[in-house]
Formats: sequence, structure tokens, C-alpha cells
Amino acid sequence: MLESMRSLSAVPLAAGRNMHEHARTPHNFGFLRQNERRKIEAVLDEGGGFWLFYFEIDNYSIFRSLLGADVAQALLNLMERELSAMSEEFLRDCALEFHERLEPGSFIVLCAAPESCREEFPASLAAFRLHLKGALKRESLRLSGQVLDVLTGCARLSLPRRGSLEGAIYAALCDAQRTARGQLDGSKLALMGEFRELIEGQRLGAVYQPIVNLSSGAIDAWEALTRGPKDSHFHSPSVLFDFAEEVGQVFQLERSCREAAIRGLDGLGPEQKLFLNIHPRTLVSPDFSPGETLGLLEKQGMSPRQVVFEITERHCVKDFTLFHRTLEHYRGQGYQVAVDDVGTGYSGLWSIAEIRPDYLKIDMSLVRNIDTNPVKRALLETFVAFADKIGCRLIAEGVETPAELSTLMHMGVHYGQGYHLARPAQPKPLSIAVLPRRGVSRGVLASLELKCSLPLRDVAEPAQTVTPDSPVHEVRQLLHGSEAISAVVVVDGELPKGLVMSHHLDRALSTPYGLSLYSHRDVTRIMDPTPLAAEADTPVEVVARKAMSREKFKIYDHIIVTERGRYVGIASVQRILDTLALVQVEMAKGANPLTGLPGNVSIERELEARSAAGGTFSIVYADLDNFKAFNDTYGFPEGDKVILLLSRITAWAMRRHGASGDFLGHVGGDDFVLVTRPEKAERVCKAVARCFGRHVRRHYPSDDRERGYVTAKDRSGRITDFPLVSVSLAIVDCLGQCSLDSIGRRAAEMKNFAKTLPGNSWARDRRSPLGCGEKNEEAAVAES
Repeated sequence: MLESMRSLSAVPLAAGRNMHEHARTPHNFGFLRQNERRKIEAVLDEGGGFWLFYFEIDNYSIFRSLLGADVAQALLNLMERELSAMSEEFLRDCALEFHERLEPGSFIVLCAAPESCREEFPASLAAFRLHLKGALKRESLRLSGQVLDVLTGCARLSLPRRGSLEGAIYAALCDAQRTARGQLDGSKLALMGEFRELIEGQRLGAVYQPIVNLSSGAIDAWEALTRGPKDSHFHSPSVLFDFAEEVGQVFQLERSCREAAIRGLDGLGPEQKLFLNIHPRTLVSPDFSPGETLGLLEKQGMSPRQVVFEITERHCVKDFTLFHRTLEHYRGQGYQVAVDDVGTGYSGLWSIAEIRPDYLKIDMSLVRNIDTNPVKRALLETFVAFADKIGCRLIAEGVETPAELSTLMHMGVHYGQGYHLARPAQPKPLSIAVLPRRGVSRGVLASLELKCSLPLRDVAEPAQTVTPDSPVHEVRQLLHGSEAISAVVVVDGELPKGLVMSHHLDRALSTPYGLSLYSHRDVTRIMDPTPLAAEADTPVEVVARKAMSREKFKIYDHIIVTERGRYVGIASVQRILDTLALVQVEMAKGANPLTGLPGNVSIERELEARSAAGGTFSIVYADLDNFKAFNDTYGFPEGDKVILLLSRITAWAMRRHGASGDFLGHVGGDDFVLVTRPEKAERVCKAVARCFGRHVRRHYPSDDRERGYVTAKDRSGRITDFPLVSVSLAIVDCLGQCSLDSIGRRAAEMKNFAKTLPGNSWARDRRSPLGCGEKNEEAAVAES
């Protein structure tokens, strides 16, 4: 249609009731003089109704070739006379009226609907169309014995937020032509005005749903989801996009959606990304300009590296070669790509592999009830393996239950998204559901997650630095000089501004024209402006977790080390991993083989380090009651399960109610030691006591559970009734330096006192903290 419109000839017709022949001019709606344009725009600005009516003689070119130019011209003359006559009758109340002949056989009429009859105006014009059809049929039958029909359509004109009046007229013409040819249902025509007002008037909004890293629990990205106004027919996104596809307005809608998403985002974290949904046909459309998106991003202080184009798999890609070439172009600008709805659409694994997405989003239909459906688990395991093979990250959509989330984490899915984690909202929801622990049975790695811990400064190294105005060719010489280095940090004063890795620079300069394009420009054009940076006192395992959760092309980039935001050095991923490996070996020497938690050696080191630091801390000693009777009755394997239960519940309580840097160790058997801050200790103990009391009952047969006790031999060999297993927790506060002997004696006293309390209980020593030199023998306070 666009090409045909550009080649049309027009006969401009003057405003008013009469049609006048003018010299033919290229079609650009040139019949609108400047003052007439202003009149139309004034009507539209005031909210007035302006309509475009389209009239086309059906099969006119065939009719003309068969019956000759004279007969065809006679019919055109009839059309012009009838349009003039019927305009007098049906459009006499219009303040403004314009006529235009398009290509041979078709005409348009533009008219302003009067205020008094705006609601009835389309119905009145239906009679206009019927009269015109009747007149043409009678004349064509008289002249040729053939019956011709008139295709008629109409559309309401809306003044666009961007573009020209001619563009608005052309859009209305396309709608009217689709109506005339049956491509646009007349019932939809009434909605077109409302639809265009939404997308042109910035009335669309966006809500944001977090995409959560299932390893770290951090929000790594946000997906923008479009919403229409609540008082609109198009509030539902499905209605909005279905209508756009039916009327051929997907590109215009998506452009407005991208604007709303970026405009309402209110900033991203340095490592966070924004997922924008995009139709495959939009991506390869010649009208799609990533420059528009780039301009919006720059206004919000964002870059293409923070944007992921999310392409739905439900739509078929017909020209895959063009689509693939277009994707590579946008990737070169820094945008990333995700394939959405994997498992429900046209694209198989082969086409996904050809696209080489950075992310695969598993459709919620495969995620629903995955904890109870072995077939779905098998399918998802295939996708996990497939994602690892092609080097992309997996996102599970539609996570709605804790069981689904736990199963996905156990299977190794990288990211999760769904109502259980957080619902879409505006402004962005900043809190999510607490992730379940992946399980302390992972041995030493589990203990590393609780406590390692070396500060990042211990692995930091000095690095070569440059200023932001340094030219790229000088940076290249530094990286490839006689003492080749792998990275250069861009520093402005004492503040780090970016990072240049040698392999990233080589890749950029090796592209066609890369050397000539960047060589003499400043380094900010080619540096990574959002490298991973961490304070020097951050534990190395925390930094390692963040480093390994980055996008794959940055996963081995160096980490910038700072002190209060000021640059002090860099740390390579390799050195961090080597350090962690050494720590794991050392911790494995004293790790408990059942739980994988640090054992006695590590516990002693932890207590000595805390005491030497001179700060205040609390020790919680946990011990199971009636555990021997349980072991004797049900066997050691069942006893091990109860010990594991206590370790998992205690680790959960620490994460939920404790402080960063807390420590959990397994003394042996059913004894555990927890180190936390004094103000956190009681809340952790309450959570352990209550949660263990609920869950341990599941380890008993139903009859023993209902009876509330088991019968077994005590230590002297007598048959005795023993209550169900419970946990006793003793809190001892420490201040400053104190010996392990004094800690052990005080903890043993408090543990014995706690075990005298019935059921699941905790007790806190209210005497003066150890290490403060005071001898206050005030009684302990307990709670069960």
C-alpha cells in the first residue's frame, strides 16, 4: 500500500461543495493549503470529530480494459457528480469539507462532524454510501450491461503526537481501505480512534516484574509489561496486542510500549537489565529504528547493554536469514536477546540454537506443577542441558508456589519469575519472597555459603589506570606492550569509571572499520561503564557469587576493588577461585561428614577470631533432647535425618532472622553452635524452636506421633516413656577477649539449664557477658 500511494497521481479539489480539475501532481494530499491545514488541526486539537470516507469502483481497471476508456470515464464523471450532489444533502452541516481523487476509480472525502450530530454522523453517512452504490450500479448497467459495485469505507482522523497531518490522513486512509475491502471489521472501526489515542497520547503504562537470580536471590532484571488505562477497552494487554495484530498496528503499538517502559522505569542497578517484549516482524521492519530506543535510554542514563529484546516463540519467523542478520546488527550495538515462551511456539531447538539467544524463557505451562510432574521435570532437564551447551541462561516463568521454586532451584535453573516471587507492579517491587536454601547437604560448599571468609582486599592487586580522555590507541599499547597486561581501569581522580579487558578491546577493534572508528577516540567509547565493583571488606565468596552470575561474555572480567567508593585495585576471577579452593580444602579438614558444616577446628578458629577482634557477639548452643531414645527405637539412619533437619532449620533461621557474617558449626552428633549478634540471637532461637517442633513430628509413625511419646530403655536399662524429640538452645553473650575454656563452661551450664525446660525451648544467660570482667550471677531467663 505504501508504494502504491507514493506513485499515485491526484486531482486536488478545492474546499467546499464543487469539484474542479487541477493539474495532476504526485500524491501528497496537496489539496490542503496552509490555511486549510490549520483549520483541520484546530478542529482536532479541540477534540472535534474529523472523518475520512473512501470510495472505490470495484475492479475498475478490469472494467476499463474490457469496455474502453470512454465508458470508464463516463462512470468516473458520474461518481464526481454524485459525490457533489450527495455532499449537498448529507454533509450540509459540516463546517469543513474536502474532496480528493486518488488513483483512477477511487476518491476520498474529508469532513468535520458537527457537534450536534456527532453520534449519528456515521449512520447518516451510511445512507450516503448506499445512494452512491445505487447510482453507479444503474449507470454501469445502462452503459455496459454489467453491474459494478462501489467499495466504501470510513475511518476517524486522529492528530498524531508525532509526525505530520498528512501522515494522520494516510493512516486513516489505510483503515478506510481495509474496511472497504473487508480486511477490517466495521465493529473494530469504532475502536480504532480509542486505540490510536492510547498509543499516540502516551496513555499506555508499564508495570515491572523482577527476574530473580536463583543462586544469589538478587533481582538481576525487570520485565516491562504493558497496561492500558483502567477505564479503557484496552486495559488488558492481550486485548491490546490482539487488536493491534488484527488491524496491522503492531509496530506502532510496540514503539509506544517501549517508550512507556523506559520512561516509567525509574532507574536500574549497575548490573540489572530491562527486558522489552518485541515481535519478530517488528525487529526486521524497515521502520524499526533502534536509534529511537537508544535516545530514550540515554535520557534515562541507560545503555543498550542493559536492554534485552524478548522475542516470543509463538510467532513464526518467515525470513530467518534477514532476521538473523538483523539480530547480529543489534547485538553489535550492545543489545541482548531472549527467546520467550520456549516450548509452546513455532521455533524448535534448532532455530533457537541458530538465534543463539542470551536467555531462554521457559513458558509457565512447563513450570506449572513441575514439583509433582516427572514428565515436565524431564523436559526442563533437557532445556537446562541445552542452555548449558549453547551458553545461555534459563529463566523459568510463572513460578507460583514454593514447591515449584524449590524444584527449579534444585534442577539448576538460573533465574525465576512469577507471582510467588513478586507480582508486576509500578513502581518496581523491590522485595521478593525469601528463596529456600538449596540444601546444606552440598558439603563444604554449603559451609562456604554460611562463612568463609577472607576479605576481598586480601586478593586485590594493583592495576594500570588511565583517565577517561585517554585515546584508545594508547590503551591498546598498554595492553599489548612489552609487559602485556589483561586489563586497564579507567579512573577519574580516585573514582573508577570503567574497565577495559584486553580480549574485549581486541574483539571491538577486529570488526570491519573498528580500528579506524575507535583508534583516536577516547577510551569511554569502548570501555565497560558498568563493571563489577566491590568494597575491599566484602567476603570473597560473595564477590565470587556475583561474578559467576554475570552474563557469559563478562563472566571472567576482573573485579574492581574500592574503599568507600575510591579505587584501590583489581581482583581477577581466577585468583578469587583459587583462594576459595584453598579455603575449601582447609575447611574440609574439619567439616562434619553428615551436614557438611564446619566442625570443631573451624568452630574454635571462629570463636578465637571473634574474641580477638574485641567486639560483642552471642553464642547459641543447640542440643536435641530425647534423641538417644529416638535412635534406639527407629535406627541411626532415621536419627541422621533428624540431625539434618535441625541443621537445615537452623541455617534457615539464620538467613531469615540473623545478620550477615553469622556462623553455623556442627560440633558432632546432635550438637550445633551458632554465632550471631546479641540483638539477633533470641529471634533466631524462637524461629528454630517453633519450626523444629512442627517438623520433627513428621519423622514419627502416626501412632507414636498421636500418643506423644515412645517407650525405650534409659541409660540405666529401665523401660521408660520418652517425649518426642525436642531442641534446647542456650544463649551466651561475649564481650571482648575471652578464652575458649570460659566459653565452653558457660555454654555447658546454660545448655544444662535449657534442657530442664519442657519441650522446644531456649534460655539466655543474663549474667554479665563473658570477657567484661564482672561477676554478676543473676539467674538466666528462659522461654519454651
